[in-house]
Amino acid sequence: MELVNSNDSGSAKVRIFFNKILFHWPLYIVFLAVCFGLAVFYLKYKRPVYQIYAKVMVKDQQKEANKAALEAINLTEAQTGIDEQMGLMSSIPVTRQVVEDLQLWTTYLEPTPYYSYKDIYNTTPVQFKLISRGKGSLNSIFDIVIESDSTFLIKQPKEKSIRFAFQNNLVNSFGTWRLDKSPDFNRYIGKTIRIKLREIDDVVGYYQGAIHESPVAKSSMVAFRLEDEVPERGREIVDDLIRVYMAASVEQKRSSTQNTIKFVEERLGSITQELNNVENKYTGYKSVRGITEIADQSSQYVGGAQSNEKQLNDIKIQVSVLDGVERYLNSDDGKGNTPSTLGINSPALQGYIDRLTDLQLERTKMLSTLPESNPLFNPINQQITLTRSALRENLKATRASLIETQRNLQSVGSSYQSTIRSLPGQERDLKDIDRMKGIKENLFVYLLQKKEELSLDYASTISDAVTIDQAHYGSQSAPIPGSVYAMALLFGLIVPTGMIYGRDAFKNKVSSKNAIIEGTGMPVLIEITDSDTTDPIVVLNQKTFIGEQFRDLRTKLSYLHNNNNNPGKTTLFTSSISGEGKSFVLSNLGAVLAIAGRKTILVELDLRNPTLAKRFNLKNSTIGLTDYIIGNANQAQIIQKSEISDDLHIICGGAVPPNPSELLESKQLANLLADLKLKYDHILIDTPPVHILTDAMIISPMCDLCLYVIRQDYTPSQELGFISELRNDNKLPRMKLVFNAVKSELHANSYIYQKNSYIKEPSKSVKSRFKKFMSRF
Repeated sequence: MELVNSNDSGSAKVRIFFNKILFHWPLYIVFLAVCFGLAVFYLKYKRPVYQIYAKVMVKDQQKEANKAALEAINLTEAQTGIDEQMGLMSSIPVTRQVVEDLQLWTTYLEPTPYYSYKDIYNTTPVQFKLISRGKGSLNSIFDIVIESDSTFLIKQPKEKSIRFAFQNNLVNSFGTWRLDKSPDFNRYIGKTIRIKLREIDDVVGYYQGAIHESPVAKSSMVAFRLEDEVPERGREIVDDLIRVYMAASVEQKRSSTQNTIKFVEERLGSITQELNNVENKYTGYKSVRGITEIADQSSQYVGGAQSNEKQLNDIKIQVSVLDGVERYLNSDDGKGNTPSTLGINSPALQGYIDRLTDLQLERTKMLSTLPESNPLFNPINQQITLTRSALRENLKATRASLIETQRNLQSVGSSYQSTIRSLPGQERDLKDIDRMKGIKENLFVYLLQKKEELSLDYASTISDAVTIDQAHYGSQSAPIPGSVYAMALLFGLIVPTGMIYGRDAFKNKVSSKNAIIEGTGMPVLIEITDSDTTDPIVVLNQKTFIGEQFRDLRTKLSYLHNNNNNPGKTTLFTSSISGEGKSFVLSNLGAVLAIAGRKTILVELDLRNPTLAKRFNLKNSTIGLTDYIIGNANQAQIIQKSEISDDLHIICGGAVPPNPSELLESKQLANLLADLKLKYDHILIDTPPVHILTDAMIISPMCDLCLYVIRQDYTPSQELGFISELRNDNKLPRMKLVFNAVKSELHANSYIYQKNSYIKEPSKSVKSRFKKFMSRF
């Protein structure tokens, strides 16, 4: 087995690839022409697209006063973050305002020669004015023809056009409308304009997706991007979007601030009422309890209690003095010391005591001189008794007065004690009321301050965004002619290449010599180009390339038989399936061998499908090998001479037998081949396809060499594995591969013969040339 260098294999693949491309050059030309034609039409038909850009800077923080006023009471949240601002930028109200400002729901189009329409937003001759909206859908398309300075026609499909005046109002299902002339009106007199209306909600939804807002990395800026076929319109859209957004931002902040002011005012009213209630409660509490100042009143109550306690003690002393006087009165004959009346402010009592004392002293003096039984004692005793009685009455009255006074003082003392005990509670209650009053006062003052701050903020509200770059556009972004032509070139090359290789893959046929080498691991002995003629014998014309290839095969056959000049060199021809050209190769090789003076015989052992008689126009085609094996003919009868050369003989198959395999195993066939080897230089044996029948394997032991024929774009690729098995199992003798019917411009190595000036092909018919040209597709 020959070894194939990997570098050579790679270069062979590249060569085959380019040979295929060169062979199918008309297909590439057609596709390139079609793709470039489509590219030109696309560039004319496709509306251009421009990129519009703008950039704004969003403030992340507001003024500190505003922040303190709004955020300190946690009532408003300023939309200062970029994400929140981007949400406002792309919100439906903002986008709707832009759509309505620029009337983007109306599109004005002018027909072009390339079955398309051009948007004439900035040069439209008329302006659509919707005066009042009807109940029908606004989605509609209608064409107008500007007939003159004052009238226009509305085209209606399959109906006559209707003429209207520009100043007149028209009524449709979608509402009442009219057309107003614009500054570019005179340029379009006599031309057709298409007006396309869409629902505003649909347009708003479209521009919400078409306008892209994205934050700029590591900054507080937002970039706007919009694609539009009319750059002026795109610039107006972006500029108006920024303007509307800033106004909406200011309005949002003002609305939020106004709502906060309203809340603060409502809260102030509530706090004012609560403060009044607390103050009334404070005043009423002090008024009801007669409280001026708790500390002063506490001192007064303590002083009063002490004074009352002193008076109460004085009363107790006076009562004690009365008790002493009473004891004195109750003593026998008034003996003892005269009682003291210190502290008792009663002149009568003191008078009675003094008189009693004087009477007792007088009686005592009398006792010192007179006996007690002396009648002189009767008057004084009587006076003493009367005085005692009066004193007792006075004591009783005085005691009663003191007891009453003591009771009153005790009651006043209890009142003082109760009042003093209640003072801490009153002080606490008063402090609670006072504290609540202070809280309400502080909150009232705080809300007043916040109200003033919010009012100032409302009056000085500005947008949180500043325009950095106004809307602007660059060069056309799509379609780019260079890219379109590059894509056309790419498709013009890829599509036919894909068709060629896809077609080969779909057919699953052997298409190249390299595929045979890779699939079988065997080299290809020779490549025979495809014949564009119907003649079965093509080697008779000395000026054909295929004739040179068969002569090359004749030379290689001599080397394969080791240049042995002895007769009897037997070569077996077979293939995998029927139709691969083994009989064609055998017939032409036999012809070139005979023309070279080598005695050659062709033996047809394909008994089921004999073709040699027809190929060589043999008259006696009914007698053949079958008749010889069954004994109906002798050797001389079955060997026929060809008209091509006296050295070329043929043994046809004869009648189709019912048991061809058994006939091939007969001794008669073995004896015949042995005899032929003694008479002929070359014996070429035609056998049935080996993957269908086993006839070739029956004959192979009698042969020296096997030429296995593979046909380009005909032999299934899976047959290469079968051929590899045959070689590995040595089922066929010295098997060599012949690649048949190869298109010389595409695959054959011998295509260089076409450039050989010594070999000139005869002129071919128009039909043959056309067929060959069409094969390139």
